[in-house]
Amino acid sequence: MEITPKDNVTNIETYVKNVDDKQKAEEAPEKAEKKVVKTDTVELSQTAKELQEAKKQLDTIPDVRMDKVEELKAQIEKGTYERDPEEIAKKMLEEALFNDMV
Repeated sequence: MEITPKDNVTNIETYVKNVDDKQKAEEAPEKAEKKVVKTDTVELSQTAKELQEAKKQLDTIPDVRMDKVEELKAQIEKGTYERDPEEIAKKMLEEALFNDMV
């Protein structure tokens, strides 16, 4: 059997076509996956929404009540600031007992 140049060209063209077809088939799923957009969704319960709203409201309240601080400073400077030692001791014990329970 004699192979002619025409057969060689046909064989090479067939081989190249098969390789191209294989590459296209391998790329097709990758392209399809890239087109699909997956998104995550979250649905909050009513309780969670209420907690978020409460947190927003708490965030608007200052941590330090400056009006109270200024009032106490003025009393200390004038020498009129007085606290009942028994009341202070009572509060300290209440807080200590509460911390032990928690």
